[in-house]
Amino acid sequence: MTPATTESKADLQSGFTSALESLRKYTLIAIVAWTLMIAGIFTWTIYDQRNREFATALGVARAYFQKDQSVRQWGATQGGVYVKISEHTQPNPYLKNLPHRDVTTDAGQKLTLMNPAYMIRQINERFSRMHNDYIHITSLDPLHDENEPDDWERSILKTFTKESDEVAQIVGFRGQPTLRMMRPMVTKQRCLKCHEQHGYKVGDIRGGVSIAIPMAPYRRDSSEQLLLIGTTHGGIWVCGLLGIGFYTRRAHRHLEDRQQSIQSLAKANSYNRSVIGALGEGLLGFDAMGRLTFLNPAAEHLLGWKENELLGKSVHGFIHYLKDNGEPCREDECPMLGVLHSGESHSSRDDQFMNRDRIALPISYIATPLFEQTRVVGGVVAFQDISEQKQSLQRIEYLAHHDSLTDLPNRVAFLEAVDNALANARRYGHGLALLFLDLDNFGVINDSAGHTTGDELLRQVARRLRHEIRQPDLVARQGGDEFLILMVPVIKEKEVEDITRQLALNATALAQRVLDVMHDPFLMEGSTYYIKASIGISLFPEDANDRVELLKNADAAMYTAKGDGRDTYALYAGDLAQRIQHRHMLETGLNQALIKQEFRLVYQPIVDLNDGKILAVEALLRLRSATLGDVSPVEFIPVAEECGLILPIGRWVLQTACRQMAQWFGMGMELRVAVNLSTLQLQREDLESSVLQALEDAQIPASMLVLEITEGATLHASPVVIERLQRLHDLGIGLSLDDFGTGYSSLSRLKNLPVDTLKIDKSFVDGVVTEQDDEQIVLTTIELAKNLNKRALAEGIESREQWQCLLRNGCQRGQGYFFSRPVEAAVIEELVRNGGHWNQIPS
Repeated sequence: MTPATTESKADLQSGFTSALESLRKYTLIAIVAWTLMIAGIFTWTIYDQRNREFATALGVARAYFQKDQSVRQWGATQGGVYVKISEHTQPNPYLKNLPHRDVTTDAGQKLTLMNPAYMIRQINERFSRMHNDYIHITSLDPLHDENEPDDWERSILKTFTKESDEVAQIVGFRGQPTLRMMRPMVTKQRCLKCHEQHGYKVGDIRGGVSIAIPMAPYRRDSSEQLLLIGTTHGGIWVCGLLGIGFYTRRAHRHLEDRQQSIQSLAKANSYNRSVIGALGEGLLGFDAMGRLTFLNPAAEHLLGWKENELLGKSVHGFIHYLKDNGEPCREDECPMLGVLHSGESHSSRDDQFMNRDRIALPISYIATPLFEQTRVVGGVVAFQDISEQKQSLQRIEYLAHHDSLTDLPNRVAFLEAVDNALANARRYGHGLALLFLDLDNFGVINDSAGHTTGDELLRQVARRLRHEIRQPDLVARQGGDEFLILMVPVIKEKEVEDITRQLALNATALAQRVLDVMHDPFLMEGSTYYIKASIGISLFPEDANDRVELLKNADAAMYTAKGDGRDTYALYAGDLAQRIQHRHMLETGLNQALIKQEFRLVYQPIVDLNDGKILAVEALLRLRSATLGDVSPVEFIPVAEECGLILPIGRWVLQTACRQMAQWFGMGMELRVAVNLSTLQLQREDLESSVLQALEDAQIPASMLVLEITEGATLHASPVVIERLQRLHDLGIGLSLDDFGTGYSSLSRLKNLPVDTLKIDKSFVDGVVTEQDDEQIVLTTIELAKNLNKRALAEGIESREQWQCLLRNGCQRGQGYFFSRPVEAAVIEELVRNGGHWNQIPS
């Protein structure tokens, strides 16, 4: 028998003994609690019964008092009662002052007046003899000896102050417990007939009525009730004790049966545990609910848990709740526990268990279900630590794809990345840029200062390059003093109209940053070194169609840079270089045009398609530069957006359009003007203030202004932008959705946009006559606008047939060259003065 088995048996016996002690303790607590509860209830019942005795006797005493008072009031109300004079009934000497105390009837019968007090006294004496009660009329100054108070009555009479006073006590009286009650007698108006001569006035307390009720009959009845209640409570108490005893006996038997079952199971498992404990790999078991049933010593060592700490706990919750990629998995997704449902073994060469410190432990394992006949009752998992194997594999993998000197990806890894990037570029239609960097005169430093210094120089260059690139770009070491950089467009760049040009601009900007950072001195072992670089740039698909050609062209461009004097970069594509140069010229020209006020606005009429009436105009930006000449908005607006100049230009357009509206308004022309907003303007926090400031400066109502936004600009608009547009719309400013149908916006987004007008894009209007699909799109847009309570406006109308088709399909507004090209403000004024109808629309 192993020490562990002996210890386990000792633990089982200790647990059984502890359970028995707990059972005895709780049984004793239950008996005491049950007894105290029954005793408490019975005590309260006795107390309540005594209160009932007192209340019953007091009720009788009060009834006597009310009877006394009723008779007294009746007698006083009647003026007294005359009775025949006899030896038992003599004239009352205390009433001798009454002239009619004695009267003689017509028959000669002599009668005397009997006052209420005398009547009551005689009634009470007879009543007391019949019922063994005592009713006594008394006073501190009695007129008759029979009304003399005893000690108790005298003490109570001294306390009375008002008619409602009442005193009730149980005291000894005539040798037995008696309820004594006393209430005052107050002088009423009717009492003065007899008592005025004694000096009483109305309201004076002239005595009291004392009533004594023996308690013996009531207590006799109460004792009989208490005997019955006590017997009942005793029976209930005995039944409760029997129930506690029955439950205790049953629990004791259950503990004994459980102890025997555990001991039998321990004996049956003793041999198995000895074998399991000798295994070198980790072994654990779980039941049909996924709860741990055992851990062998090897598993305890690997996981850091002791078996008794996890017994009965969820294997998934403590050991295995992560997928092999580190993400948490639900219990029903746990592959290890899946054997409970499949009934088949499951193995994994690369998974992870969580140790006691909640650190992932790489393991391989095999999980096997346990059967009881045909039913799965649990499972066993054999596992081993593969940390060293994984570290070795990871190290081999890392060395295969990284440069051991600089820790940068090597040529092999870089070429794999280029292949993947080329596949994505072909799939999604975007470009790539490859930068080939060669250090100038590195060989001189390496030969003169030594290879150790040269290696350190390469490491510092690698750190500077890694710091300059962004995600998802990649920098690698080609070999020697050559480095490669792969640049791919990010999401925002993929949305740019001319992707290749933008990518080239970004590549040249990166090349310049790399050249600039190389100008900083390199400090190594107390010495300062300076080194420069030459960079060649090749683009896909502009310069090359595959990896080999891309590398070759970048290498050729690098030698071009060296030929240009080094410390510079060169683009392989000469045409693209010219385009980039033109772009820089255009950007410079835009800055100058803004300063020299070379921008101007022209206006294109928006007309009613039914009768040609001019309803509004759209303000369009034009540029005539002294250096660049006339530049198309299609060319300069994208550049302005890319370099940020669209913001000051947009403010100028808004202010100029509002001033023109104010001028027309002063001439009596209430003509609305539509102004286009760029995506950058929409995202600016000061959009509202800029619009309101322009309206305030021009002193025109907000309803005169219409802001046009492109559908594409709303695709990624945040809730903040939508709220900003809603506030502008709430002020009365019109909102129009331009290029509708080209931005792929969802109906749910359209529903939330506070726009008044949907502008049908020119690409659909062009084919509305000849292409059935375009006509259906236009018709659907018009119907959609109607259903959403918005207006549809067609732009780019260039022929009579287009106009007639749009009108036939229900479109009410439009603009285009068929009506007018964009014209100067003076032409618009002339048109409006001539009736406000565009004269090119046939009648």
